[in-house]
Amino acid sequence: MNTHPEKWYIPLTDDNYDEVKSWWLKQAEKSGWGGRTLPHDVLVLSEHPWDFSHYWGTPTGFSVQLPEYQKITLEQFREITNPHPKKWCIEITANNHIELNAWRRKVATTHRHVTLPPRFTILSNHEYDGSYYYSNNIQSLKQEKYYRDYQEITLEQFRQITNSTPIPMPKTIQISRQLLNEYYDAATTPQKEYLIEHFKLDGTTTDEAIRELHAMACERWKPRIKKNHPDCFPEESKYFDFSGLEGSIIASNETADKLGMYRGFIQVRNNEANPETHNRSFYLSSRYNWELKHDGSEDGKLVYVLIPTKK
Repeated sequence: MNTHPEKWYIPLTDDNYDEVKSWWLKQAEKSGWGGRTLPHDVLVLSEHPWDFSHYWGTPTGFSVQLPEYQKITLEQFREITNPHPKKWCIEITANNHIELNAWRRKVATTHRHVTLPPRFTILSNHEYDGSYYYSNNIQSLKQEKYYRDYQEITLEQFRQITNSTPIPMPKTIQISRQLLNEYYDAATTPQKEYLIEHFKLDGTTTDEAIRELHAMACERWKPRIKKNHPDCFPEESKYFDFSGLEGSIIASNETADKLGMYRGFIQVRNNEANPETHNRSFYLSSRYNWELKHDGSEDGKLVYVLIPTKK
């Protein structure tokens, strides 16, 4: 869970000036404040309440005048401004292997159908191929020259980086031995290896294994597997799931700055009191008027646009 304040400030010191200034310059360039000098004795802000400068020139009395801003440490500043390393690794465990394997199968371009066991390591990028994994634990990984600068991340960080969501434990099911033999006889060599690993001789398996077998199957067998195991393929919800993105800004700060609009003018709606909108909708900032208008049609369907106007 992100515990950092939304509105924060950090006093500049001789020790942190260069590091904080580096971040400030990027914000200044994006906001049109570039070309200016950052004084040494100011407070650098997450955002200025009235302009795009990202700093406050008079530290004395700042907390009294703007009590909603919270002071942060240099370590917090680093976490906020660069929360995730570009080169990262996470070790597979008995508790996270389902979620990590599911993500890797989505992004891998080589060794995609290999199910990785605990103590293997998931990577942000492999040195030579598109497998996204290392065949040993992180301790061994760190001994490899290419991976020495990879940073170990937590499962929560992994979810933030990849937009992965927790996956419930698979449900144990049992299919007939006759059906298992039918799948095996029609399988390719990689599919047979998967069946041997994930299906017991008596037909005991999991709903996840059925879905993965479906993903590996050819177009002729996909509908047959789905028809044989309808309970393993629940109907998809018509709603989009924004869970894990609570409070996320949909339009980037750079886009907002170019438009001259408030940063965060469109955000994911987080309202547990209303399940109809919670993690299913966008929040439109009350700083603007919003008007939904009909704007012709395409392919026989009405087209609607959303128009923000200044109050």
